[in-house]
Amino acid sequence: MEVLMFRKIMEQYCTIQKTYGVKKNLLLLFCLLSVIPLQGQLTDSIYHTVDRLAKASAPHIFKRLEEKASAFEKQAVTPREHTAMLILRCNMGYHYRKSGMSQKAIACYESAWKNYQDHQLTDYDIIEYCLKPLGNLYTISGNFTQAENTIKSYLFLAEEQGNRVQRVAAVLNLSVVYHNTGNFHTAIRLLEKYLKNTVPDTKQKALLLNNLATNYFALEEYEKSEAILKQATQTNPEITSPMYRNMAQLAKNRDQVILAQQYLDLAEKAIREQPSQARDIARLYVEKSELSTINGDTAQARKLLYTALGFLLPNHNKNALPNRETLYPENTLIAIFDALASLENDMETSLYYYELSFYVTGLLQKQIISQETKILHGNDNRIRSEKCIDLLYNTYKNTNKDHYLERAFFYAERSKASALKGAISQKSLAEKFPGDSLLLKENTLSSIHENTVNKLVRAQLTGQGKDSVRLYTKTSNRLNLELKSLRHKIDEKYPETPFSGISVPLLRNKLKNDNASMIVYFSGKQHLYIFAFSRNGAELHRKDNTSALREEIRHFISFFDNPSRINNDVTAYSRSAYQVYRSLIPSGILNTEYLVIVPDGLLGFIPFEALLIEPAQSDNYNRMPFLVKRQKMVYQTSADLYLREYRYTEKEKLLGIFPIFESTPMELRYSEEEAESIRCITDADILSGKDATKANFLEKAGNYDIIHLSTHASGGNFVIPANIEFRDDVMLLHELYGLQLKPALVVLSACETGIGKLQRGEGAISLARGFQYAGANRILFSLWKVNDRATSRIMTLFYQNYQKYASASAANHQSKIDYLEDKEVPLAQKSPYYWSGFVYYGNIQHEKLPVSSQIIVSGTIVALLCTALFIEFYRRKKRKRHRSARGR
Repeated sequence: MEVLMFRKIMEQYCTIQKTYGVKKNLLLLFCLLSVIPLQGQLTDSIYHTVDRLAKASAPHIFKRLEEKASAFEKQAVTPREHTAMLILRCNMGYHYRKSGMSQKAIACYESAWKNYQDHQLTDYDIIEYCLKPLGNLYTISGNFTQAENTIKSYLFLAEEQGNRVQRVAAVLNLSVVYHNTGNFHTAIRLLEKYLKNTVPDTKQKALLLNNLATNYFALEEYEKSEAILKQATQTNPEITSPMYRNMAQLAKNRDQVILAQQYLDLAEKAIREQPSQARDIARLYVEKSELSTINGDTAQARKLLYTALGFLLPNHNKNALPNRETLYPENTLIAIFDALASLENDMETSLYYYELSFYVTGLLQKQIISQETKILHGNDNRIRSEKCIDLLYNTYKNTNKDHYLERAFFYAERSKASALKGAISQKSLAEKFPGDSLLLKENTLSSIHENTVNKLVRAQLTGQGKDSVRLYTKTSNRLNLELKSLRHKIDEKYPETPFSGISVPLLRNKLKNDNASMIVYFSGKQHLYIFAFSRNGAELHRKDNTSALREEIRHFISFFDNPSRINNDVTAYSRSAYQVYRSLIPSGILNTEYLVIVPDGLLGFIPFEALLIEPAQSDNYNRMPFLVKRQKMVYQTSADLYLREYRYTEKEKLLGIFPIFESTPMELRYSEEEAESIRCITDADILSGKDATKANFLEKAGNYDIIHLSTHASGGNFVIPANIEFRDDVMLLHELYGLQLKPALVVLSACETGIGKLQRGEGAISLARGFQYAGANRILFSLWKVNDRATSRIMTLFYQNYQKYASASAANHQSKIDYLEDKEVPLAQKSPYYWSGFVYYGNIQHEKLPVSSQIIVSGTIVALLCTALFIEFYRRKKRKRHRSARGR
């Protein structure tokens, strides 16, 4: 090694000599030669530091060792030195983890894993000493996407090496991730597959069975869970702490509290007999406190929780409330604070504990890049927010003080679409500092990462094989680590401002300027809260019997399942539409030109315009008192987004994408007419037929202010994500996350573009949300499988009115009124199914009425020409067979 190093140094010296001469570089030669012994000593120095770790305990020693490790990393160049650094980082990770410093441990293991991959090291058990503890740390810190990627990485390695023990270990840990993310069926399939096809030793088989029992318990299949757990204990008589804890859960479910306590005592004994971490025993004490609460012994429950807190915060003063400065990212702390909050009788103390939980959750989320994982954490925040709102609502009702309403509104808004708002804030930061290299790199890496995730999803859906899945998983894992490191640097440079709430006076002032009222919904597990802001003031309402209300809402939404559902029972629809109106719209709110709706949960699938403000006196749709006839409706994802300013351009360029799919079973006959009408009205750039490819869209979309997509789309399901079709390919939702668009308006003239998997607080994970994520300020999208012909007509009317008013909000409203008043439309097709499917999310644009008679005349001529064109198309093609919906 030294000979090779000497040869390399002499080559460098000769090059310098030719350039600068001999005399001036004798000193340089001496300096270069002096590196040789240092290089030989570096490996020994690193291993000496590894030895010192075993004796380290005080924080200042860890700090000095960290500084040494950072210096060594800069000097390491040979494979031996990189291997030594790998061992050092893994040992540091172990000691940090043992000392309860999880985030520092994660950073060390991440550094070791990157070193292993970058330098293609092999002479080290990377699974046992790096990837297994790293995957476990990701899991317990709630970084589930990164946990899954890491565990899959060493599952693939174990399969390549034929290492059965590590393969089963990976399956065990992967099933825990699936369980913690609510994917119980996925966990069960994985565990049952390995129990059937693998021959693990008795201990691992018992652990597989235990995890299987845990997932069946989560699905409330208690008898099956108990039978599997019994089989686990028979397989391996050495009962582990997790098994005892499962037994305690089953006993608690049967109200056998004393038996459950006995099992937890046995679990504690098993934990203490093994080398364990503070969090393991702390988590057990949280479970013990739950049993005390069930028994009504709140004093004992508090004592157990403070004992648990003592394990995690050994220096905490038991006579004082914890403060934020002592906290760190740890899920068990959240469980303790939530439990303490629920035991408090004093509202302010209870809210303080909940705030500590929010704070620790925020610390955990800072380590997370994956949007899916952020959404999962947002769900926990929603549950906590509901409890806070409930406390404040009761005080508000007792005191009638708006102060408590405003505080409740703070919790409702903070938990609403937090992942989406975070993405929008990141894009705003990039726009504010367009030349910042860190932000530019983050944008690039984020796009590459989302495209990689998209390829991974496609590979799994199409069965491309393990090699492709492994490649994309490995790439995604590496990009996650790079993005995490980059995000840390960005947060240091541009510290994120915590959400401090919305100024209700500021909100009411904007509503006044927009001549609007606003209803903000918060849909909780126990109650539906309704915040109403109007010129009369602010009100907070709570709806009880949420299960009955949800059934009422689902019944109303079901009328839009197909075109004939309403027409077959107009009376039932009318009754339901009025009943839902009475339940959701507070009296006295309809006294402004606009009504802004901020829906939540199932309410996001309601076409509010189709509600009836009075009981219908007739089955004639023209005479029904639809809300759309009374109010101009605008929707928003949150009140916070409503308050944000949006950019405008005088002359907006429109790009229309119309695949049409002619001469195929997917043909959208009226989409062609829609294209011609829009071209005639707006002078748009149209890509139709074979030109409407995904590649053309990706190339051109960033150059336009308005993007119009008229095609097939689907809201997806639990396996396939939401997607939209181009002429040559389909675009999955993740590809939208990777786009950098800045359109002022996106119009999704397709089926189910607002439908997707419903996530509490975040709403439907739909194509519409994907375009918002990509940068769209305003968006018009559909709530169901819209009719092809009616959609074409609605879109023509929308753009006619958009040209007239220069306001998407006004145009969307007027297009529905015009459709209802159009005498050419058959009465049956004036059902709300045909006209109320498109909802507009965005701000209120004030209408710009034409002032010149010449403009009015020319606009009328354009409208007549387009109407004539529409009629001509209809006559020419009316005998063709066509699909009736823009979904699949």
